[in-house]
Amino acid sequence: MAFKSKRRTALSSLMRITLASLFGSICGFGLIDSKLSIAANIPSAIEDRQFISSDGIKLHYLSGGQGEQTLVFIPGWLMPAEIFQSQLNYFSQRYKVIALDPRSQGKSDIYINPNSVKLAEARAKDIHELLIHSKTQNRIILIGWSLGVMESLDYIHRYGTQGIDALVLIDNSIGEGQPPQNTLPNKKSKNLNTDEFKNYIKSFVRGIFKSNPPTNVVQPVENSALRLSNQPNAAFQILNKPYQREYYRDALYTSQIPVWYAITPKFSKQAELLNAKYPLGSSTVYPNAGHALFVDQADAFNQQLEEFINNKTKLAQR
Repeated sequence: MAFKSKRRTALSSLMRITLASLFGSICGFGLIDSKLSIAANIPSAIEDRQFISSDGIKLHYLSGGQGEQTLVFIPGWLMPAEIFQSQLNYFSQRYKVIALDPRSQGKSDIYINPNSVKLAEARAKDIHELLIHSKTQNRIILIGWSLGVMESLDYIHRYGTQGIDALVLIDNSIGEGQPPQNTLPNKKSKNLNTDEFKNYIKSFVRGIFKSNPPTNVVQPVENSALRLSNQPNAAFQILNKPYQREYYRDALYTSQIPVWYAITPKFSKQAELLNAKYPLGSSTVYPNAGHALFVDQADAFNQQLEEFINNKTKLAQR
């Protein structure tokens, strides 16, 4: 890969920012797109972008790299796109990469809807509109982590797999076997006041890592998770998916595309069932990582994801 000189890169970045300021938004597909200033914790190769969804919600995402293959990252509950910093840095050298801030997360608009069906529909539709808006409709690897696993499978259920080459599902249930022990907030947690919720979230954020991640990872994660601190019930409503767990399992098995399931040991039994039942499935267990395993063991995860990308064609031919 050829690299520009530092001077040329700096001038190019300045020109892009100046042009964005002069000409404003670019319209397409009925959605408004604008390029923002570069995020403080993200290298200049990754651009800070936003668009307006069909129901008027500003959705922020990070985008960079180029290539025929596109990796699209969907984060977990209350998490920002920036949690995928290591993956964006690594894969943007060879592929196009996109990471979404789902509504109410990261830098996207807050969206409150107590109707769990409509909320789930809106979040799945956001993925659909992101792909249309970013002109990313072919050669896609859709990568969901935690709640993003369920939302990626919900997207597949609603919109199918056209343009999707493969799925990567990170550390959540896929609806197989017996339900795992629940580690999500319990009923008591859902009645927290603002200060209690803030303390809960700070503990929750630190609990997803087994290692000591750098401040430039932890801080945007915590900031994102605290955005709904004045509305704890709205935060927990995002978790309140209106479908039985089999809904997600069936979406996975009917997809007929290669799937890599990257997990901590609590999901090992589900991985065994996936491997036994689904010829296009493969899995990797990370015994020494926390829930954010792609942060704790970033190098290993990135290498294994790249290996999956390189091998997915062979999987599809089984």
